[in-house]
Amino acid sequence: MGRFRDSQMVEALHRSSECRYDEDTNLALVDAVPEGLRLLHYTRRSIPEEFQASFAYYHDKIGDIHLDALPEPMQREVIYAIWRIVELGGRVPCAPMGLLMRELAVTAQRLGRQQQPHQSLMVRTPGEWKTELRTTWVQREKQLPNLNTLRTYLAPLDRVCKILWFAYDRGTWWEREVWDLSMDSRIPRRDHEPAFSTAIHWHALETGWLRRAAMYYTKILLEAGSITWSTAHGRFDGFRVFDLYLTDKNITTPRLCDDRKHVRTVMMDFLNREKTHVVKVGKSRGNVRSDASVSSIATAVKGLYVYMYDHGDVAAQLLAEPRWRDLPPEYVRFWMPGDVKPKGSSRRRFDERHIITDDVLSEVVKHAHIIGDPREEGGMGDPQAMRILLLMIATGRRVNEICMLDFSPLTPVAQNGTDDSSIARLRYQQTKIDGAPNTIFVDNEVVQIVAEQQQWLLQHLEKSGISDVPEYLFIKHQNNLRGNQPYYAANFRQRLNKLVKTAKLNDRDGNPLRLSATHRLRHTKATKLLDAGVPLHVVQRYLGHTSPEMTMIYAHTLDSTAKAEFVRFQKITRDGEAARLHADELYDLMALQSRTDRVLPNGWCTLPPAQACDKGNACLTCDLFVTDQRFLPVHEDELQAVDLLIDKRQAMHKDQTGEPMSEDHVWLTLRRREQGALRAIVDTLSTATSAEAHVGAGVPTRAEQDFQLRRTAGY
Repeated sequence: MGRFRDSQMVEALHRSSECRYDEDTNLALVDAVPEGLRLLHYTRRSIPEEFQASFAYYHDKIGDIHLDALPEPMQREVIYAIWRIVELGGRVPCAPMGLLMRELAVTAQRLGRQQQPHQSLMVRTPGEWKTELRTTWVQREKQLPNLNTLRTYLAPLDRVCKILWFAYDRGTWWEREVWDLSMDSRIPRRDHEPAFSTAIHWHALETGWLRRAAMYYTKILLEAGSITWSTAHGRFDGFRVFDLYLTDKNITTPRLCDDRKHVRTVMMDFLNREKTHVVKVGKSRGNVRSDASVSSIATAVKGLYVYMYDHGDVAAQLLAEPRWRDLPPEYVRFWMPGDVKPKGSSRRRFDERHIITDDVLSEVVKHAHIIGDPREEGGMGDPQAMRILLLMIATGRRVNEICMLDFSPLTPVAQNGTDDSSIARLRYQQTKIDGAPNTIFVDNEVVQIVAEQQQWLLQHLEKSGISDVPEYLFIKHQNNLRGNQPYYAANFRQRLNKLVKTAKLNDRDGNPLRLSATHRLRHTKATKLLDAGVPLHVVQRYLGHTSPEMTMIYAHTLDSTAKAEFVRFQKITRDGEAARLHADELYDLMALQSRTDRVLPNGWCTLPPAQACDKGNACLTCDLFVTDQRFLPVHEDELQAVDLLIDKRQAMHKDQTGEPMSEDHVWLTLRRREQGALRAIVDTLSTATSAEAHVGAGVPTRAEQDFQLRRTAGY
């Protein structure tokens, strides 16, 4: 959903809750402002030097910002608003703000003469103030202001009113229909959550009962730490889709329909509609909504109803919505298992083309300087983005983990009692998995890139008159003079797209390289580590995963590596000779291929992943079956069990028929095959002198028995 303008946001806030002028709050506003910025006249001479860089767009004709003609309560409000703009890292537009203050002063005087409220900006919405400002202009000039003038002096009004609305409002944070991290410190967030993330505009939900319930439910999840801020955005998007369905179907009750027996029908209709929905915007435009997107929507809606089923009494009272009380069970089982594919179940089959090959990656590094070169030299003038790219290639970190690095993210590693500056520990912001590792070891290449960025950033801030050490190593370009906003990943991807076009970078198939799909850099790094023989648990730690299953997603052997392994591993069949691959290596190879179904209780199956087994349980006599000495006790027990089973079945057959079971009997033929295979395996393993793996140990017995069987059958 697109961004809301400040005017739309404040208008929605005024509609959704009571937030009025309060004298005590007004008097306290200036207390939050530094002494040097408590001014009635903001001029080049009066603004302290440390804040000079936060004021721009001086205009000799319009003059500076003068507040002395405003009512005193309004003076305090504007002083506070100017400080908040500076504090948030923005620039105060002097010319537009000066013109607005001049027009506000005249308008306030006119309203005062007419005995209308005029002391505070909070007595009207931004839209109402704009109407009054136009009226003042027309009365003085006898004509409407031209469009450019109107835009100029009305532009700062929305921003000022937004700041003041949050300053005056003392209500519960979650009941505000706009959740903005930069405006309200009470909203739960992770320690490293950027305060300038996109706000959540709950007022976009037209269905009142859904809006209130969704806000309350999401608030509970945030406070419990069950979801992050980005996940809260995902929940809102799901509720937004559900709201559109409710509006379209004219559903006005949380019970969804009159007869609870029809709840599943309604919800299946909603689900099927989303499964066939064609996306109209974004990179998936023109395609049917993905399974992952449908799953995310379903998670939000189903989660809400499950919560209301469990806590409906409390929610009904708090939300003043009695229809949430005593929901019947139909409201937690309107979707059955299989109706919604779990998120991730539709993950595409791994494609080697997702890996950036060495030659292509070399071309990327070779042309990375274009991003950092000055514009007058044909570059993009963004050295920060260039270094972010180099760090992603070197470390395999996610893009947000690099963009949100602390200014000093490195800790030297002690070696032989001394600190070696060429090896360090990099601390990054774990943006995806709470509790997962957030440090990795890095080499001198990464150390140098970080040092260059630190030096560049300090010089950049010094030119802007900022002497404070910034919070982040990579900072946002605009409206960030304090250096307290991280570099935006979206801007970085734009630079990558431009680099691909400028340098004409192509993938292995000759198509333009999708470098903006930054996760490919992480996938490439992970796969190279695994292919280089780095143990799985080490790669797991390096990637910051909490379980090996997560790391296995990246465990795909490249075609070139697979060919090398095939040459190294000479598969032996029908002779029971030792494989040239050690058993531990074989097990690791199978694990890295994510083929856990090939790991057997008594060995391993070396059937290629692309093939399916059609032999049922005939592993012992299969030439793809591999075992070693560690399974000798298992095979001995299996042999004893088969011997006992044959003796028992033969005795039962003789009791029932009066004759011994013929060796040509189908059941006995198969059991004899297993028996012979097990004896061959036990004999081979019993005489082995090492822990080597043995392939097809039971095959010779099977082959001989097959020959005897065919001869008996007359073939």
